Amino acid sequence: MKRTRVLLTTIAGTALLAGLPATATAELRPTGQSQDFCWDADANFAPADGGTRGRANVRAHCEANSESWRVDVYVNGEWWAYSTGGKIPGIGERWIGVDVPRMPKPNDKRGNFVWAKVTYKLGTWVNVYREELGWFPCKTCTD
Repeated sequence: MKRTRVLLTTIAGTALLAGLPATATAELRPTGQSQDFCWDADANFAPADGGTRGRANVRAHCEANSESWRVDVYVNGEWWAYSTGGKIPGIGERWIGVDVPRMPKPNDKRGNFVWAKVTYKLGTWVNVYREELGWFPCKTCTD
């Protein structure tokens, strides 16, 4: 008898929850805006000086004004450099990036593996993306 009561209570509770709306957030979304207000449309790493330094570039695509952005560059899994910026105005695309002043000695025969973490902010909304920029050989890099 107890087992039946627990089962019925669980089924009734599930039925009540099924009628609730799925989106329950503390902050209202700006009018006509989804959570993904900005994302990465393209990315590249432009090495200079034989790969000893370079620039990580990300083409940001925004559907609304982004209040701020940050690009963190990782080399061989370690945080290496960052850049921040203010608003990305309006709808469209814009290149953002960070200069990587020097590269470490490669820990792999393929060279240094570079990736970027890109963060866009709008109020309390935050979009974070990872862009793999690839392997870059560097025979003259030192720590």
